[in-house]
Amino acid sequence: MSFIRHKIIGNKSYAYEITSIWDKESKKTKTKSRYLGPVDPQTKEIKKFSKKVSLGKEKLILDFGDAYFLNQFVISSDLYIALKEVFFDHYSEMIPLMIYRLCAQSAMYNCEEWMSGSVTAYLYKNISLSSQRISDFFNMLGNEDVQRSFFKAYLNFVGGCEKSVIIDATSLPNQIHIDFNAWGHADGKIEKQFRFLCVLDQETKAPLFYRLLPGNIVDVNTLQTTINELKAMGVNNSFVLIDAGYFSESNINELYKQEINFLSRMPAGRKIYNNLILNHADTVEALKHSYLIGERSYFAISVEIDLYGNKGYAFLILDPERKAKEIRELQQKYCNDPSERDDNKDKFEFLSAGMMILVSSKPISVSEIVQSYYLRQSIEQVFGCAKSELNLLPIRNHNDKTVRGYLFFQFILLIFYLKIKEKYLNQYTVEQLLLILRKLKCKVFDKQIIPAEQTKKQRLIFEQEKILMPNSLGI
Repeated sequence: MSFIRHKIIGNKSYAYEITSIWDKESKKTKTKSRYLGPVDPQTKEIKKFSKKVSLGKEKLILDFGDAYFLNQFVISSDLYIALKEVFFDHYSEMIPLMIYRLCAQSAMYNCEEWMSGSVTAYLYKNISLSSQRISDFFNMLGNEDVQRSFFKAYLNFVGGCEKSVIIDATSLPNQIHIDFNAWGHADGKIEKQFRFLCVLDQETKAPLFYRLLPGNIVDVNTLQTTINELKAMGVNNSFVLIDAGYFSESNINELYKQEINFLSRMPAGRKIYNNLILNHADTVEALKHSYLIGERSYFAISVEIDLYGNKGYAFLILDPERKAKEIRELQQKYCNDPSERDDNKDKFEFLSAGMMILVSSKPISVSEIVQSYYLRQSIEQVFGCAKSELNLLPIRNHNDKTVRGYLFFQFILLIFYLKIKEKYLNQYTVEQLLLILRKLKCKVFDKQIIPAEQTKKQRLIFEQEKILMPNSLGI
């Protein structure tokens, strides 16, 4: 016969099952008790008791916070959901390799060594990231059909249709031997290089598309093909912001033909440029033409012009600080060697000192023109992130397809890097964020991974991205 007995220990009640047992040897009745669990003081219900399951032997301690955060950031993003079936599911190495590149920013051949000290090895325990496997992976990514599928899904996700875009290119110097590596100008030197052309959404500053070009292809010859490729993928440009390297009569006429508005810097030396300087430069520097960007002042005027048979607008912009510097240099040259000088050339250099000319297909407020043009700096910042923060260079592969796959991977990595940067811009750099999270470790047992307690900074970072920190992870 059994019954329940409550015992009060301290101020808490605990339940035991009491069973009467007949002892044959002593020929007496004895009792046996079995602990059932604590008793709820309100409902008087017994809370079920279960024995603690042993986690087994502790094996090692791993970096946890940085890799877990990046993994959750990627798989919880809208972009991942949009691309999961058409891309990520078929290339399972993509996410762990992205985590490695963001956490370590080291050479690819160090990936396996890094994984041995990171929870990534357990999050993706059936994936090999040996040097050979990574090369094979990049080779697969180099397939044109893979990249075409990606951009079709990606541009649909970011809302292709009508876009105002920024187009620019940067040099990627290297010494590898592949078909599209060629001699070209980079930072005042002639080097073997590729050209990495990137298209940004002017509003969101998100990378939309890229092209890999031989180093001997000049920017001016790439604009029309880039616009046509974007159109073929469903992006119809409503406005294009370009630098002087893309300015040519054929490009300008093509933009007018396709009814794409544009803003571009006009390169010096063009007949239109020279005429604008000679006819209008001496009227720019006047108080009524003064404008400010922050604490920096400039002068600017707008002039309606004939732009290769099309109605256009020129903006003469004078930077007084740069003008003072350039006139000082001109005076030194003139005073040191006043003989045999070209008076017309000196006059033109004096008038054009500190001057920049922008041209547009549509009227833009003079007070906004400089800020509109300097949106182009956002693409320079993107190139800076790719080269500095993501270690785009040096490129070590010597296979055309593998190089294309590597640069494609870097483009995808850049998209997520910029998303993280934008999310935490006011608090941390991406590097600082990952360093803070890397301090969060975990212990690995036979059957479970147990993360350590979070610091306040770590907790707030996870909460901002709405990432739930698990008490444990099964192995």
